[in-house]
Amino acid sequence: MVATVATLAAGAAVAVQTSVNGHVSVATGSPVLATAVNHGSALLIALVVALAMGALPRAARNLRARRAQLRRWWFLGGVMGFVAVLAIITVTPEVGVVAVAVAVTLGQLAGSVLADGAGLGPGGRRPLSVLRAVGLAVAVAAVVVGALGRFDLGNAFVIPVVVLAGAVIAVQQAANGWLIVVTGEFAAMSVINFVTSGVFVGIALLVSLAVAPIDFGALPPWAPVGGTLGVAIGVVTALTVRTIGVLSAILCIAAGQAIAAVVLDLLVPVDAVGLTPAAIVAAALAVAAVGIAGLGSAPRRSSRRARRRSPLAETGILP
Repeated sequence: MVATVATLAAGAAVAVQTSVNGHVSVATGSPVLATAVNHGSALLIALVVALAMGALPRAARNLRARRAQLRRWWFLGGVMGFVAVLAIITVTPEVGVVAVAVAVTLGQLAGSVLADGAGLGPGGRRPLSVLRAVGLAVAVAAVVVGALGRFDLGNAFVIPVVVLAGAVIAVQQAANGWLIVVTGEFAAMSVINFVTSGVFVGIALLVSLAVAPIDFGALPPWAPVGGTLGVAIGVVTALTVRTIGVLSAILCIAAGQAIAAVVLDLLVPVDAVGLTPAAIVAAALAVAAVGIAGLGSAPRRSSRRARRRSPLAETGILP
């Protein structure tokens, strides 16, 4: 229950982060600068927290001790996050927070089903039970309803981009869950993520500056809020994905994101459309999907058996 509520809150924070970053992109005219501010502020906060906790030396010792069991893709969460955030920030001013939430949700659902089925997360393989399948179907219905009136032929090309970003986010959560397991430190996971993404953000910013000048003076003072929320979202989802699985975590994020997106498009819309009745219906359907999928979550005993089949089961890293 606690993990579900925490992940719902993280989903709401995703919508706020999307809105903040979208407004920064509009204010500066540069999605790349908005992405850089998001990741830069997140890296600073993650470093401060990790240093204050003394997490980095402990994480380094744990990684050295478990070096033979590590998988390289677990350290690519930062790259996945950079790609996803850049795509989302670029598209949000075009179609609004609700529309982006809808498209991202569809990608997250698809990615989470694959991640759970393949056992990518530290919780091991989680089969798609009947109730979870029904929850998934209801969530897809929420995606379809939420899209009504938001997309047209002029902006339809952005849909595949945002859906792919959502799928990447689902895989990123699995990778981050493993980083917490192998480092034993959630703060170290955040630092690894944002240091990795920072390299690519820096390259993108330099390329953008070479193409056209960027007005750094247009940055609003609240621009770093997106990165601050990003740190909290990453930690919460990485901690809860092991308990409730990738699909259930993504459904919770989708519900929280849908509800918050409705409020944000009502109060501070990024695009010209604002809030629509379809968006409200979509949010209600997303919440229903979470409840249904939660009823179909695998029991704790099954989860333990699944973890014994995971890559680190024999090493003692997982219980």
